[in-house]
Parts: sequence; C-alpha cells; structure tokens
Amino acid sequence: MSNTYFHADEVKTPYWNNKIASRMLPFLKPYKLNMAAAILLIFCDTAATTSLPFFLAKAVDEGIKNASSTLLMKYVTLYVIGHIACFLIVAMRDRLLQYTGNYMLHDMRNKLFAHIQKLPISFFDRNPVGRLVIRVTNDVTTMSELFSGTLVSVLSEIFIMLGIGSMMFYLHPMLTLLTLLTTPALVFLAYKIRSRMHEAYRLSRVRLATLNSSLAENLSGMNVIHIFNQENSRSEKFDEMNKDLRDAELKSIYYNSLFVPCIRLFSSVSLAVLLLYGGILTLNSAISVGVFIAFISYVQSFFEPVRHISEQLSVFQSAMASAERVFDMLDEKPEADLETGKQFEKLNSCIEFKNLSFCYNPPKKVLKNVSFKIKKGEKIAVVGHTGAGKTTISSVLKRFYDYNEGNILIDGTELKDYSKSSLRYKIGLIQQDVNIFSGSILNNIFLANNEESQEINKIKLEKIVKELEMEDLLKKLPNGIHTEIHERGKNISAGQRQLIAFSRALATDPEILILDEATSSVDSETEAVIQRAVQKLTKNRTSLVIAHRLSTIKNCDRILMLHNGSLVEEGTHEELLANRQYYHKLYELQFAKQEQ
Repeated sequence: MSNTYFHADEVKTPYWNNKIASRMLPFLKPYKLNMAAAILLIFCDTAATTSLPFFLAKAVDEGIKNASSTLLMKYVTLYVIGHIACFLIVAMRDRLLQYTGNYMLHDMRNKLFAHIQKLPISFFDRNPVGRLVIRVTNDVTTMSELFSGTLVSVLSEIFIMLGIGSMMFYLHPMLTLLTLLTTPALVFLAYKIRSRMHEAYRLSRVRLATLNSSLAENLSGMNVIHIFNQENSRSEKFDEMNKDLRDAELKSIYYNSLFVPCIRLFSSVSLAVLLLYGGILTLNSAISVGVFIAFISYVQSFFEPVRHISEQLSVFQSAMASAERVFDMLDEKPEADLETGKQFEKLNSCIEFKNLSFCYNPPKKVLKNVSFKIKKGEKIAVVGHTGAGKTTISSVLKRFYDYNEGNILIDGTELKDYSKSSLRYKIGLIQQDVNIFSGSILNNIFLANNEESQEINKIKLEKIVKELEMEDLLKKLPNGIHTEIHERGKNISAGQRQLIAFSRALATDPEILILDEATSSVDSETEAVIQRAVQKLTKNRTSLVIAHRLSTIKNCDRILMLHNGSLVEEGTHEELLANRQYYHKLYELQFAKQEQ
C-alpha cells in the first residue's frame, strides 16, 4: 500500500467547521434530551466546584475567627457535601455522555455501512477496502468522541473558568485582575505549543499508518520473504519506518514536556502575585484570612481547565477531519433504485448485444461495437487474452455497470428497462475469486434465499447436492452442511469454496448462468466433479462461459473471440481453428498443451 493512501490523514483541518458540525446534528437529534441533561449537569458542576473555596472562606472567617463551632461545622459540612455533589454530578454526566456517544456511534456506523452497500461497483474499484474499513471504524469513532465527552468537557471547563473568575471578582476585583494578569499570555502560549504538538501528532499518525500497512504486507507475504531470502532487506526497511515513527513521537513528547511546565510556571507566577499583594491586603485587614485562603484555592483551580481545554483541541481537529471524510463518502451517489423497472423472470427468446461499447474510464473503451446473440438454452464461450473485455461483458449483463453506447436486449426489451435486483437474482454469476462469509456452509449456499422456509431450502439443498455431487465432499467436513466456515473460507479448500459458489448460484434457480473462469483455481479431482455438474447445469440453461480451460470451451455451442475489446471471430472450436486467425493463435499459446 502506498503512502498516498494516507493523504487524507495529512490534510490540515480547522479546529471547528460550522458546516461540518451542522451535518453532525441529525445524529445528535434523537438524544437531544440527553445532551440537554448533560448541559444542565455542567451548570450544577460549575456551581458546586466554585462554591467549595467560598465555604472554606466562611469556615475560617465565621467559624474559626468567631470561635463558633456551630458555624464551623455548618460550613465544613457544606464543603464535604459540595465535594460529594461534584463527584456524583461528574459521574452522572460522564455516564450519560458515554451512553449517548455509544448510541450515536451505533447509528453512524449503521448509516454509513447501509450507504456503502448501496454504492455502485465503480466506487469500490477506486476505493481500497482498507480505506472503507477505516471510515466505518476509526473515523466514525473519532466523530462520536466529540459529542460523547470532548465537546461537553470543554464547555464544562470554560464554565468553571468563568465561574472561578466571577467568584474571585465578586470577592475582590483588584486582587483578581492582578492575579490573573498573566492569563492572556498563557492562553496564547498554550495555543502555539498545542499547534506544534498537533503537527507532531499528525505526522506521527501518518507514519504509524505507514508502519502498520508495511507490517500487514510483510506478515501476509511471509512465505515469499522466506523464499527469496529477503528477511534482512525487509527488516532494514521496517527499521527505517520505525525510526521515522520514533522521531515523530519524540517531537510530540518534546512539546508536551514544555507545555505542562509552562502551565505550572504561570500558575506559580499568579500564586506569587497573590501571596504578595493578597498578603499585604490581609495584613492591612483589607480582606479577611478566609478570603485570602479562598483566592489561593481558586488560583490553583483556575489553570487546570486551561490545560484540559488545550489538550482537547486536537480531538476537535481530528473529529472535523474524520467527519469530513465520512460525509464525503455519504455524499457518494448510491445506485438508482434497484427495484425500479420491469421484473425479469424468464428468458423466452434470446439475449442480443447490439453495437455495444463500454468504458470504465472515458475515453478509453474496453468494449468496442460488440454485437452477438445468445439464443435461449445456448451455451456460449467467450475467450481472449487478458484485458480483452471478457469479464466486462458479464458485468454489464448483470448491470454492475451501465454501458455507454449500443444496446443489450433481452427478448427485445432494453436491459436498462429491467430492475437491477431481478436481473442479479435471475442471472447467476460464478467467479474465480469466491467470497465466502463467516457462518455455516448452509447459510452461504442460501445467501439470497433467507426469506424462504426451511422446508423449501431443504428440497433445494438435496437437489443442489445431488447435481453437484457434493455428498463425498460434505462427508469429509466435521459437521457436514452445518460446518462453520472461518473468515474468507480459510478452513476449506479452494475447490470446496468453488463448489459453494456453484451451489449459491443454483439456489436462486438462475435463468441465465455466467461462469467467469469458475474452474481455473480448483484441483483436477474437484474440476472433474465441477465439469460434470457444469454439463448438467448448462444443458437446458442459457449460459455464458468465460474460461481458460479447453475442456470447458470445447463443450460450448459457439465461441466468441475478443481482441482488444472487439469481437473478431465467432464460431465453433473446429471452425475457428480452421480459420487460422486470432483463435488459432490463442489456441497455440494457451490451449494446445492442455489438449495434449
């Protein structure tokens, strides 16, 4: 995976973007009462936190100074109750926010995954799987963190600072101004240092992503590394990336090591000013000892929110960047309504390709003015060199892509007039690369038939097992048809995966069957079973066969020879060999050894 994959992580995003934030609000709307309650708790926390030093002042001035044990007990009790209230309020607020954040995370992921499933195949052609996984997992999590704690936490810290400042100003305005004189300089310095820290963090994140990508690549290709004795070479490259990551992390640590002492330094300066000027005021009886003690407590508490807020700025920026990437994906246009159009149920006459042209990336055409017919019940083979356009024909027939020029007619009706869902259900496609999902073999076979009753599935299953001669294969598995398959079918062979693909296609009883190099990755024993099954399945079924094996091609009624996207020859195996043109050359290059 190239480093360009991570360019999205390198984009510098502002700490706040009103447009992006407004798009997040619909996810928050179902939980507006929770957020309102959290904001109310912020006010309660602010009131409780700012009252604690005030109770201390009262305990000293009215309790100790007046030698009143009753008043002392009263304010000490209020002080203790205030601390308990702070604990309960913060605990309730954090639990409420985590609850809300997790539900929002659930909603966001569901919405994004549902949207991804509706996107056209062309979207997945230009977006790596890893990028989509990051969007649904990391980016959505970062978005939810903004509302599950960060935003409310920052608001809470701001209110506490304002509350402390207000209480100090209420007790003695001049002392407050002198004590907090350094605050603007501290805020400016904190902003500058945090900006540098964020740059270092961003660089560290990019380099960590690069390292993880290289690690995954090396682990998945470990056998190749051993075959070519590349252990030392790969270790050196990994060491270089690891050093880059280390240096980025050290840079972030350097700025962080400056930031915390700066907070303490400014706090100490303010405290020194308070001790000097406040001490003079106290000695001159301008303020009471209790007020002096309260000021000391307030100053010590004032600078903590500055540090907390500056630490949360990077979360704001990450959340904005993640939200921008997620919404860019949500802005991708889904496929048109899959159910719109005429329902395709049965082929009565033929399929006709008329002057069909298609391009994935204009203006380069993959298919150029291709014309041919497939009669009902006919079995057609499509051959050609790699890149000739063979698989593209099956893709446009299934309406994974809509063609640019020309027509495809089914019984005289334009293909685009049929609904995509009915075409994909009744046109079976068996590919070389089989996607097997975690779950039982039975569930994988009836992937498209979950709504049918178990009795119908049982009848279909018996028919499929018999036609594909799967009895011996199922006996070898620990739980037969109910054997649980691991991720990507790692616990079964390639041949077994291919048989499941055949079974899956047959479960929908397809009117048209497309075999896209479906036997090219199986062993000879399994291929023999599949070849016999193919003969049975295609005997009375309209079939389009894309194959590299001569044994498959020779049994077809006609062969279509594609070259550079154009149909250059058409006929039977013997006729095309006799022409001694394109097919004859392909036969000599690919098929002659197979026949021998």
